[in-house]
Amino acid sequence: MDLPGLLAEIPGRTEAEHVFRHRDVRRPPGTGADGAAGGEPGRHRPGPRDLHALRARGGSAEVRRPPGRPVVDVHSHFFPDRFLRALMREGAAHGARVEERGGERLVWSSPHQVAKIGPVFYDVPARLQAMDRWGIGLQALSLSPPMLYWAPPALGRDLARTFNEELEAICRAHPDRFVALATLPLQDVDGAVAEVARAARAGCRGVYVGTNVNGRYLDAVEFAPLYDAAARLRLPVFTHPLNNAGEDRMDRWHLGNSVGNPGETALAAARLIMSGTLDRHPRLAVVLAHGGGSLPFIAARMDHAYEVRRECREAIAERPSSYLRRLYFDTITHGDAALALLIRTAGPGRVLLGTDHPYDMADPAPVRRLRRTGLSSTAVEAISRRNARRLLRLDGAA
Repeated sequence: MDLPGLLAEIPGRTEAEHVFRHRDVRRPPGTGADGAAGGEPGRHRPGPRDLHALRARGGSAEVRRPPGRPVVDVHSHFFPDRFLRALMREGAAHGARVEERGGERLVWSSPHQVAKIGPVFYDVPARLQAMDRWGIGLQALSLSPPMLYWAPPALGRDLARTFNEELEAICRAHPDRFVALATLPLQDVDGAVAEVARAARAGCRGVYVGTNVNGRYLDAVEFAPLYDAAARLRLPVFTHPLNNAGEDRMDRWHLGNSVGNPGETALAAARLIMSGTLDRHPRLAVVLAHGGGSLPFIAARMDHAYEVRRECREAIAERPSSYLRRLYFDTITHGDAALALLIRTAGPGRVLLGTDHPYDMADPAPVRRLRRTGLSSTAVEAISRRNARRLLRLDGAA
């Protein structure tokens, strides 16, 4: 597999560039958006100089869809075209807008976040081509942060439905390549519950939420109706870091992402555990992004606090670390040792392959990383496809 070629920038197109609060920047892998989900272990992984040299030569790779069973990617992002038009039409009064500049689109999805995106973010043929380059058979599509929580409730409901209906249409047209994770207007819980029911009838196989809703974390009691509905409909709740705690002190070096995202995910998960929320909703399936962030590493410290601090035992009867085997996690850890720790802590049945495609913080070769952990071929197969197919009921389970 020619990984430098797969990671090289698509000629003539910068696929994505994100500028967050404090002007933090995200770009696709190697400043392009291609990579490989699978591949042979032990091959050279290109560094920035390799990629720069390849681009300077105008290099590209002939990409063939890899043989074997297709991997399932549970963590990717997409902006349907109709949703972008609705955002352009309705969001301007609230700081959200879309502009065309030089053949690229700039999307202000809130007053604080702007994304420069290329076709792989909103054009289905371009996405399918990129998936084939990455070796991805089926991809779960979801909205990028900051979700829609910035909008007034009525606008949030309308935009959520527009987004979800577009994903549903894409999935009906390509049922073997895409599955939809519904976005929700969680600033209006009743509206969110109604949208969950509608989206489930339309074929969505999960819901996608931020770790907090305008500062209210997911253990807040007002979200209980959502969890009841999701459990009843057998829809897993995928969580993604959002409005990270302490982000005002992470204004440089992309720390808001590299440090803030893992910490925010761990904080949200710890609150779900320690508050007893998971015990009150035992049938609820929760999926944590980015390998659960720092949660697997700090679980033992949480256990110690549970033993020595009475308040840590008020709402739960088991050690906090035991709950990691009740949660689900994607594989996006960016480190072999970190991924091995996650799998050892949560168990291989609770880990799902994810990439974060098409952003620069994506993992371009997750199957290769799985193989390097020394897992059996059965475990690699489970994590790369079977666990997700079971959780998302992709094989005909009612």
